[in-house]
Amino acid sequence: MTGRLAGIAWIVLFSAGEVFAEELSVVLGEAPLNLEFHEPPPAELLADHVAGGDSYRAAVPLPRARVAGPTWTSETVFDVLFLERNNATDNQPIVLDGPLGPNPDSPVFTTRGMVFATAAGLRLFHGRRDCDGDGWELGYWGVFGMFGDHRADLPGGLAIPGDLGLAVPGWQTAESIEAGYSSALNVVELNLFASDQWNTTTCNPRDPSHRVHRSTTVDWIGGLFWAGVDETAFLRVTADPFEPSTAYRVATSSNLFGAQVGVRGRRQWGLWALEGFWKLGLGGSWLHQSTSPITSSLVPDFEYRPGRSAATTNTGFLSSMNVTAVRPIGEYWSLRAGYNLAWLSGLALAPNQFDFTDTLTSGTGIEGAGSIFLAGASLGLERRW
Repeated sequence: MTGRLAGIAWIVLFSAGEVFAEELSVVLGEAPLNLEFHEPPPAELLADHVAGGDSYRAAVPLPRARVAGPTWTSETVFDVLFLERNNATDNQPIVLDGPLGPNPDSPVFTTRGMVFATAAGLRLFHGRRDCDGDGWELGYWGVFGMFGDHRADLPGGLAIPGDLGLAVPGWQTAESIEAGYSSALNVVELNLFASDQWNTTTCNPRDPSHRVHRSTTVDWIGGLFWAGVDETAFLRVTADPFEPSTAYRVATSSNLFGAQVGVRGRRQWGLWALEGFWKLGLGGSWLHQSTSPITSSLVPDFEYRPGRSAATTNTGFLSSMNVTAVRPIGEYWSLRAGYNLAWLSGLALAPNQFDFTDTLTSGTGIEGAGSIFLAGASLGLERRW
């Protein structure tokens, strides 16, 4: 602010000097004198006036004024994420031994039998800082193609649980049942931050010429976020090896909107830097689930349960952490390698919506207390200029 006021004052004085020079030229009846504050009068003009009997004191050139203003720097971070998520579903049995199986009505596997493999994602953030280190950032991060599945094969010996399994022909004497679970996560953040900075220099007592310069930056973050989790889960039942399989499919969408706070630190010494952040967000969530119609390949063109859906609201939570080592590879570019953690709650996880009852309201409820935990590595680039 002080620099901005100084710049405005200089512009006002500069304009006043030009007006004064024009008025003086009218009185003297000569060409306007160059009285700009950043240059002395031209030598030939001084010579003319000395020859005419006028006397001038030698002008001392003033330094060129610099109009002060905020100096902004930019930062862009791009990381490829390799994250693995847990399966924190409600552990409901979804495949049983059927009446002809070795242990009738015993669980073969539950919703947690679908184990996720490591999935790829990305993180892209861009921000700007003023001369005090304060600024803003806009960013996105997400993970795509998270998928887990499980399959059981026992000719004539597998069953779907509950009254639904009893109502659908072939679902008590299935040849094979496959379960699948896919998930995608997208997060957008808009943050403001205030920065504290420290710089230190240490010397080696045995070699005073050897000095190590260290800088530390701490950003205090506040902002808004949106997080979207879209999932599908299915049970694919093969009742007859010579007939097409039929499925019970559920799709869910969880949208979290809220505010977050956090802290980010960066310690730099020599050619290395270590950076980390921790953010906590709380907000509301809008949840939706839908199920496809349930049919049987043994009785074509008949729906044992029509497609149904439900929606509700809930409270959602988002927390993310990261620690990253940074190594410059040029004047502006650096390599990044780090480790990441994230946790979301207040979600409608797709397998939790399986409803094996057989009533007029079956499939019209929604379970919205699910959560996701992710952990894994990241590798990327950053540019600061």
